Amino acid sequence: RKETNSLYEGLHHTDKVLEEFYPFMLKQHEGRSILKYDSFAEAVDDFFAHLGGQKQALRIEAAELVAQQRLNKIRKDQQQRAEALSREQEKLKQHAQLVEIHAVDVEKALNVINSALDTGMDWEA
Repeated sequence: RKETNSLYEGLHHTDKVLEEFYPFMLKQHEGRSILKYDSFAEAVDDFFAHLGGQKQALRIEAAELVAQQRLNKIRKDQQQRAEALSREQEKLKQHAQLVEIHAVDVEKALNVINSALDTGMDWEA
């Protein structure tokens, strides 16, 4: 993956991940992709410059992953809240419809209670 941010400005081979460095080619590394430098000091400088940039890039990626996970958690929570509110709204709508359906009966019951109160009915008896 090629990095084009300020972490790698001035560095060569930013599209590679540098794993290790040696002053000479070892037999065990034959067949692997290698980079050759004019001097060992140049190889060491390039390696550690890349290592610092790679560590910082990994920290940035980890922070982005954590932020994305938090965002996904918040979205999921908001979705659940919206669904719960929709269910509650539907439940209250059904209650209101029941009240409307039985409004005549409720009105009659209220009239009976109000007339009983008007006549001075004893609630204790």
